Amino acid sequence: MAKSMKKRGTSTGRLRIGSQRNAINIIASSQTHPLKAVCELAENAIDARAEHVQLVRRRTKGQVYLEVVDDGNGIVLTEDGQPDFAHIATHVCDSMKRHLNGQERTGVHGEYGIGLLSFWSLGEELRMVSAGEGGNSYEMLLKRGKTNYAVRPLRGQMPSGGTRVVVGPLLESTRNIVTGEKLLRFLAAELRDRIRNTGVKVQIVDRVSRKNFIVTPREFEGERVDVPQKISTSFGDVLVELYFPPGNTGSGTGIAVCKDGTRVLKDITELGHFERSPWSEQRVEGVFDFVAINLAPGTRQGIVPDERLQAFIAAVRSIEPELITAFENRDQAETEAASRQILRQVHRAFANALRELPSNEYLFFDLPKPSQALGKNPSSGESSATEGPGMLVSVDSDTRGEESVLEQKELLPLEPGPLAAVGITPRHARRRLSDNCRLTAKAVDENKLLVSDGVDFIWKIAEGDGTLLEVDAGNCQVTSSQVGQVLIDVRAVQSDNVVTDQVAVKFLENIEKNEGDSGKGLPSYRLEPEHGKPWRSRYDGKLNEIIINSVHPDFVASRTTGAKHRRYVGKLYAKEVVLINFPHESPSEVMERLIQLTLRTEDVL
Repeated sequence: MAKSMKKRGTSTGRLRIGSQRNAINIIASSQTHPLKAVCELAENAIDARAEHVQLVRRRTKGQVYLEVVDDGNGIVLTEDGQPDFAHIATHVCDSMKRHLNGQERTGVHGEYGIGLLSFWSLGEELRMVSAGEGGNSYEMLLKRGKTNYAVRPLRGQMPSGGTRVVVGPLLESTRNIVTGEKLLRFLAAELRDRIRNTGVKVQIVDRVSRKNFIVTPREFEGERVDVPQKISTSFGDVLVELYFPPGNTGSGTGIAVCKDGTRVLKDITELGHFERSPWSEQRVEGVFDFVAINLAPGTRQGIVPDERLQAFIAAVRSIEPELITAFENRDQAETEAASRQILRQVHRAFANALRELPSNEYLFFDLPKPSQALGKNPSSGESSATEGPGMLVSVDSDTRGEESVLEQKELLPLEPGPLAAVGITPRHARRRLSDNCRLTAKAVDENKLLVSDGVDFIWKIAEGDGTLLEVDAGNCQVTSSQVGQVLIDVRAVQSDNVVTDQVAVKFLENIEKNEGDSGKGLPSYRLEPEHGKPWRSRYDGKLNEIIINSVHPDFVASRTTGAKHRRYVGKLYAKEVVLINFPHESPSEVMERLIQLTLRTEDVL
């Protein structure tokens, strides 16, 4: 009854339930997720310290039923030695678990005394069976939509401890949801850490589909994210377990929020504070587990908005910088891996294209050809033969160190055999216009021993606009005043043995001083962000690299698909190759060359 307060003209009183029947209906109807309702029954068994929990789906007289059987502590007994079902039925919203002491409370989740009422979302009736003293069985019966209950003894006995709950027949709208396979997937995620932490064995026996399952806690398969694994708050620690899903395709299952191993929210973005980047990008999956959070009693899937939730939000936000850094590092690693793959494809495309084009026009890059092997016939690819009887011996050349092969020092002073091959060094020479290039020929036998006695060398220009200077024995010098390639041929003769070799010397207008005799293969490329700059790419001659502006709008737009990105890189590559080889051509000639080159690469790219 309200109390009158004369001084202020106000009255006070206490809130109370106007209709207990209506309150129970509201509470029971608040759980609308049938799989979550089954999870509540399984968690009750785990709270009772069960080591084994079995969920049985069966069909009886055309109706589907669900049983949950455990070997836990069972129902607390009365002074008469019977299960105290009456206390459970008459203390809705006042669970006995709330009155446990600190040690007994550890690992126990139930606290509201409404878990059993969730069966309304499953089936028509709930029967709970537990043993009293002596093993005699007793049953409590609850009916959907009813507020009364009944307790009765049963024939037969069951082991002391443990509980058997039967719900059924299942509702028409529920029976196709509560199946063995769906329960397996749901419980593996929902009770992931509770199963791992307690070691309980949860088994599903689906007699309708004739399948049995063991619920194994879901394990994340991706790479763990490098962020703190524990965040301290004034209410305890937030445990962090985040992973990049395999492939990092942005298809993560979300970051769940858990309370002591039981999932509360499927995705943290269900909290409005996290409906933004980086949480909403679905790039990571995992768990935030915070024992201290208070759950919404009805559905057990929401969080009470109190100071504990605010502490959780602050803790999670504190690792945002580390998460963003992890994203950036991941992006960089994936970009480098993708760049290596694209570079291989680009190199293959351009190597094929440049071999088709005139070698005396595209001078800048040295591409390995079969005919460059020491002692090979340039036209046929066969080993050079003696013009007399039979010397089909060739000497393998290493384009990075031919001189070391030809000038190796023998440990024993062996006498060289007959002439077998000849090689010219350097293999990849390039000079400025009108500069001289000195070439040296070395003759060897079939064991690669140097042959000097009785060998004559004959030099000539096989192709190109060049001039031979100071020709003597195994040396010559060549020069040219025209940009282009000069092909030099040497013929080594010893009696009836004749072998030949060729090298190409490239004469260019502008080259670095230190790259005269070093082979320059196709360039690599690297990404370099330069915000607000219009350039797409440029060439670094010292490093032989094409630098691509990774924040240019065209580069960003190209990354919508792998094929589009690969073609974009290929076009930049073609542009730089043309500009390197034809730096002084007119714009129209450069465009002609660009078309010429891209036409021969587009099939591969």
